[in-house]
Amino acid sequence: MSNDTLTIKLDPQLLALFRRYEAHTQVTPQFYLDELLAKTRPTLQAIVEALDEAAGDPEALAQLFGRRMASLMQEQNDRASA
Repeated sequence: MSNDTLTIKLDPQLLALFRRYEAHTQVTPQFYLDELLAKTRPTLQAIVEALDEAAGDPEALAQLFGRRMASLMQEQNDRASA
């Protein structure tokens, strides 16, 4: 895997579902997944940062992740209110 691409193997049913979705919306699977990843990136970042900091402690992981997600939600609310 290179640094800027990711190949995803889709099962036939999911591929068919994406094709039907694209036929209705003209939204390609690539665009759909790019948007999905962009929207979930903050969650991924929060969990990775919590994992880095927790050093294997499950309780610390839960607390750190919860705090990071709360902080992200507050930032989103602040941006929406501005």
